[in-house]
Amino acid sequence: MKLGRHNLTVKKSRPKVILTDGREEIELKEKRNLEVGEVVSAFIYDTSKDRRVATLEKPYIEVGQVKELKVVGKSGVGYFVDIGLDKDIFLPYQERAGRIEVGESYLMTLYIDKSDRYCVSMDIKEKLKKNDKFKINDIVKGTIYLLDARGAHVAIDGKYDGLVLKEELKGIYKVGDEVEARIQRILKDKRITLTLREKAYKQMHSDADMLLELIEDNDGVLNIGDKTDPEIIKEVTGLSKSAFKRAEGSLYRQRKVDLYPNKIELKNGN
Repeated sequence: MKLGRHNLTVKKSRPKVILTDGREEIELKEKRNLEVGEVVSAFIYDTSKDRRVATLEKPYIEVGQVKELKVVGKSGVGYFVDIGLDKDIFLPYQERAGRIEVGESYLMTLYIDKSDRYCVSMDIKEKLKKNDKFKINDIVKGTIYLLDARGAHVAIDGKYDGLVLKEELKGIYKVGDEVEARIQRILKDKRITLTLREKAYKQMHSDADMLLELIEDNDGVLNIGDKTDPEIIKEVTGLSKSAFKRAEGSLYRQRKVDLYPNKIELKNGN
């Protein structure tokens, strides 16, 4: 029976459960109280003894999905990855994305190779979606899945493809790093480019500069403040309310603005 998930019918329930697709039969690995004729969703895989069996247990990943998986071993030709079954799955060297470490977790996709065996790959780009929900200045979280000459490729929410251009990268990053970023541009083909956000105490200063520029572009008055709804603040500035308050507080301490419940004004002379 082919690898993957199948809807199968219980043909025998004792002493072992035997499932069938109408053409082939396969043994259920675990003991279950099932009735003959019952239809179940089973995952087919090879055990460590290279015997193909079915399981009703849910692995961490299905064929074609993208999930974060842990590398648990290494051999001369690749690595082994835990997907929640009693047999670890092979990650060939050519399917890794740069240097990786045993014990660390990375985004991967599960596939069936030419030898009819499960393997995993860190080449997930084609499995990720282009934009259908985000707006410019939205703050997002994601995981770096590839570093190359273009920059850092980021899986936003593990589902959407984004890119931090090389010139935007500051500091040292590696595959597997989780980052927070702002959506900088959405291209005509719906590809997303990102700019990384630093830790709050560092980001505050760049947020403050952005906020000051926004106030200046609006003739010195921005009609949002501490009492403004967080959704309106995010729509106007791209910042969460907490980030906005840090930024406006920074400008106030620099004596560049006056703060009011529902607006910010440049100080006279600025």
